[in-house]
Amino acid sequence: MRSAKTLAGRIPQHFINDLIDRADIVSVIDERVSLKKTGKNYSGLCPFHDEKTPSFSVSPDKQFFHCFGCQESGTVLTFLMKYERLEFVEAVEVLARDLGMEVPREQGRGPVVKVDEDLYTVLEQAERFYRGELRGAVAAVDYLKGRGLTGEIARDFGIGYAPAGWHGVADALINDRVNEEKLLTAGLLTKNDKGRVYDRFRDRIMFPIRDTRGRVIAFGGRILTQDGGPKYLNSPETPIFFKAQELYGLYEARKALRKIEELLVVEGYMDVVALAQNGIVNAVATLGTATGEAHFKKLYRYADRVVCCFDGDKAGRSAAWRALESALPVLNEHRQLKFAFLPDGEDPDSLIRAQGEAAFQGFIDNAVPALEFLLSRLADDLDLATLDGRAKFIGLASPYVEKITPGVLRDLVQARVRDLGGMAQPLTRSKRPSSRRTPQKVQRAQELPERMAEILLRLPTVWQQLTDQQQQDLRTHRAELGVFGTLLEFLQQHPEADSEEILVRWQGLPGFEDMQQLAQRKSLLDTAGQQKAFVEGIAKILERRKGRPQVAEIRARAAASGSQSTPATPESAAEFDPFDELAADPDDYSNQEFPI
Repeated sequence: MRSAKTLAGRIPQHFINDLIDRADIVSVIDERVSLKKTGKNYSGLCPFHDEKTPSFSVSPDKQFFHCFGCQESGTVLTFLMKYERLEFVEAVEVLARDLGMEVPREQGRGPVVKVDEDLYTVLEQAERFYRGELRGAVAAVDYLKGRGLTGEIARDFGIGYAPAGWHGVADALINDRVNEEKLLTAGLLTKNDKGRVYDRFRDRIMFPIRDTRGRVIAFGGRILTQDGGPKYLNSPETPIFFKAQELYGLYEARKALRKIEELLVVEGYMDVVALAQNGIVNAVATLGTATGEAHFKKLYRYADRVVCCFDGDKAGRSAAWRALESALPVLNEHRQLKFAFLPDGEDPDSLIRAQGEAAFQGFIDNAVPALEFLLSRLADDLDLATLDGRAKFIGLASPYVEKITPGVLRDLVQARVRDLGGMAQPLTRSKRPSSRRTPQKVQRAQELPERMAEILLRLPTVWQQLTDQQQQDLRTHRAELGVFGTLLEFLQQHPEADSEEILVRWQGLPGFEDMQQLAQRKSLLDTAGQQKAFVEGIAKILERRKGRPQVAEIRARAAASGSQSTPATPESAAEFDPFDELAADPDDYSNQEFPI
């Protein structure tokens, strides 16, 4: 069976709303958390915090959950995101699949790529083949035993063996439904310059790489002989495998731990498996690439603390520095990053086998906080007792500080750098506005849809005062109105929803913080005043759109008349375009995503 999975294009809001309405939140949650009927609702032990008395409640009428202990709440999508640690789009796809629905995508937001879902089936078949081959591969079994691994741990990680022949996996898998082209796409076969097709993995210990849902998406192979090519060989990138985004062992760590407090990042497959063999089941590995920003984003979805284990030599510290640079944009006061530097010549596998779990854990416990590592590395070879040394230190630190997400952590690092450098002023450089339009004008224009959303949150029924024509016109421009357009669409589909239900549906999804901030604002107007302001604001929004001339037409008329008069600017008269202001609509929020 083939199905198409769209990798680009926005999911229509109406589909998301329909999906939430169709789903039976009780059934979805009960598959993962034991629930009991209590009056109109269902209750159970909260999966998001430790408790002995049930405080987790699910309402089938309102289609949302709430925990009275930890205050977690939301829709069925919110639950899947939190429980399964999924991104928003992943949660939508999982729920849609369970309901037998195809996820539509709006066109015009990038290329649409179709993926053959049979690739997952082919790779699962390959895993079974490799595992079966391991049973009779004496050399491979002896190698694993020599590394201290048991049959149980090999089974848990799905470790197998690729035979030495040229056509082992091809002969085993090619049939009426699986052809050579499919195996090539999955990365199991390769083709040389002469067009000869053969097994990519030969005479190698095989480590299946799984996505967060447990599906095999690729393999890593470890050579057994010294003259058989590279020590480790990974699958090439395929329509379902992007090595810069994946982490080996993450699925297994999630299976082993109900809640992950800390994740260890190591360098190889064998490190992950050896640590698991010795009771440390929270280790993951990158796939032959440096630890990048996408890796850190995924890591922090599952744990607030990350410790990267590197060799203590020059190469290991250089790797730590590259990882730190990648992590800076995603760090904040809620996320910790540390570096554990192991003795020269040791890796987690060799260290834990030689010295045991306690010794290895000692290195983890003494890991260096990332930002301390940053500042100490920048201060190397500088004399901070001199003005020149302090000035150079501040100059070196400033670009790194600016990479940190604005917030408490960034402020603290700024303060520390200023202290070390003997400087009292902020380090971040102010940036000139890129727009030539008057900032105040743009701000006022952009604030209008936001104010309408604010009123709509307080008075969810106020939109019903609009005329049918106004409602139709707003639907036409919905994609341009950002959070207001999305909110209005939702209320038109759910006219009985109150403010609480709106926020519950939004919780945990992209744009929730913006929505929450709007809901918390206080109004100086009474209800009647807010209703009047809403009607007048809508009229202004629609009038602006009705009266805005078409840029292309204006440019055409100007070209036909030969008019080239353009006011010069101090920056660059040649770059100024009199139609830029018309082309860039200050009310256009279409580049913002606010799904509920």
